[in-house]
Amino acid sequence: MMDILRGKVTRQDWVFVAIVLLITAVLFMAFYFMGYRKIQDTINARSEELKAVKADLKHAQELNAGIEALRAEAREMEVLVNVFEGRLPDEREIPALLGKFERLGGEIGLRVQLSSLPTVTSGDMEIIPYKAVAFGQFHQIATFINMLERDERYLKVSDLDINEEKDGVSAASFVLSTFRFISEPEATE
Repeated sequence: MMDILRGKVTRQDWVFVAIVLLITAVLFMAFYFMGYRKIQDTINARSEELKAVKADLKHAQELNAGIEALRAEAREMEVLVNVFEGRLPDEREIPALLGKFERLGGEIGLRVQLSSLPTVTSGDMEIIPYKAVAFGQFHQIATFINMLERDERYLKVSDLDINEEKDGVSAASFVLSTFRFISEPEATE
């Protein structure tokens, strides 16, 4: 080896250089296969996780951006439901409501008779129908029906039949229905 310093390269010098290069190549290959590739695989896995997290974050941000609009819509719906439910009579209000309708008919010169029909349950709603018979002039009957349909309570007039006017009096029969929601009894624990 000292011969290299003097300018003479021997066979032993070439063998030494080859061994050093071979050891360097083996160390490089070992680092590449054992260290660098594992690090690259870990980096790639973390990159994929990061992409998934970014996608989830973007989706969450989109949801968050729309949440205020959804909350505002929910508040509007709640107000509408409260208004709607406020226009539906309670069970205890129905007799007073029927009396009110008979008085309204009397105020415009009609004789009104209301009689109960069997209630019908449909899902979470109860339909409470009444058979109404009104006697009076045609325009009084039409005015009365308009008053019923414009009442602050939700009412439905159906099966309307108005007979011909005889001696200034017509008879009208129809079904007047009101509705109420049936709330399920809360479970006691």
